Amino acid sequence: MAHEDDRIAEALRLLDLELQARIDRHPHGHLLRRRGGRIELSLDLPVLSTGEALVEAIERFRARLDQVVGEALGRAVVFRPGAVFCLRCGRSDCEHAAPAGSREVFAGYGPTGTPRFLDLGQLLLARRDERVEDLFTGRGRLVVRQVPGEELLADLLPPFREEPDRFRLHGQVVAGWYRVPDRTGVPRSLAVSFQVVSAGRPGRRRLGLNVLGRGPDGESLEHLFDRVGRIPWLDAARWAQDVLARIERDQRRRRGPDDLLDRRVAGVLAGLARRLARRERARARRTRHAELRHEQGDRPTEMAILDLSRAEPERVFRDTRRGTFVVLGERGRAHVFSEEGRHVTSVRYGPGVVERRVARGAWRPATPAETAGLRARVAGIPARDGGDSPGPGTPGPDAPGRNGP
Repeated sequence: MAHEDDRIAEALRLLDLELQARIDRHPHGHLLRRRGGRIELSLDLPVLSTGEALVEAIERFRARLDQVVGEALGRAVVFRPGAVFCLRCGRSDCEHAAPAGSREVFAGYGPTGTPRFLDLGQLLLARRDERVEDLFTGRGRLVVRQVPGEELLADLLPPFREEPDRFRLHGQVVAGWYRVPDRTGVPRSLAVSFQVVSAGRPGRRRLGLNVLGRGPDGESLEHLFDRVGRIPWLDAARWAQDVLARIERDQRRRRGPDDLLDRRVAGVLAGLARRLARRERARARRTRHAELRHEQGDRPTEMAILDLSRAEPERVFRDTRRGTFVVLGERGRAHVFSEEGRHVTSVRYGPGVVERRVARGAWRPATPAETAGLRARVAGIPARDGGDSPGPGTPGPDAPGRNGP
């Protein structure tokens, strides 16, 4: 009996870890961190099942996990995550409410309340921001700009400037470029708008941090980071949401005026901008360290290719979410290759990591044909660190298109 209890406890512990991981990789998961509450899940397991029936039950449960996270967000927030409130239509699910491309940020409202989105480069040019050069000179610097609410509302005609109780935009921070791969593995530019919004009566407003953006293939940020992994602004967004939650509680206790709220929110936006820029500077230093190792010949790519060439069939896996290959080497080494055969990264895993990921379906064994194809593609592609360049015949990153500068 004790052994059965141990298995149930372990299953619930792993389920809790998976739920937290899904919240963490959701672009608006920071909104759930301080709201608390509970999530109700039901299990539909076949009795005396075949392997196929169990696989179907696992897929249904995975879909249910994503559904309950979305439902919990709907209960926790005062806005529609990933969309701005359209003052013209009076809602946030209309065609005007979200950016159309990965390089667009929110640029304010038009005279009649229609949200406007611009390429980040165009926005910086219009604001005469000298840092626009950093976007296009190949320096790879993240440009972060704080935009006050007054600037975003400046073009509104008087009838549309009356703020409804259900929504108020206090200001935002725009940031770009983040570099994310499209579905072919080619790095693309991503710009993001971080907005502080609120709803409710003065002195009792609910506050939230809304994150607006669109993936390089037109996908939502939620689907993008479910595919590519950890969200680069996660820690900064969590900090901002935690501070907004404290401000909200203070407002309810003290019933302070909205001008005090505006000053405190402006401080949150300034702190968010600093944290976004600081995190990117730290990443740039790590990238430069990797370049120095490259120049000194201390490169993981050669070892990755060697481990791939001698890997037994049972040591090559497919990541079912990201579509990448994972090759296991010696002493916990693991190498990640893209579908095109580019070496993405090398890491070390502790005991049990591989078994757990296979058990929950995150990884599956690669077929012999898939392994042979990967080896052939790697052999035909020059060894690289990070795979930032497209293969032959592939358009380069950010080829001119709808959102080009």
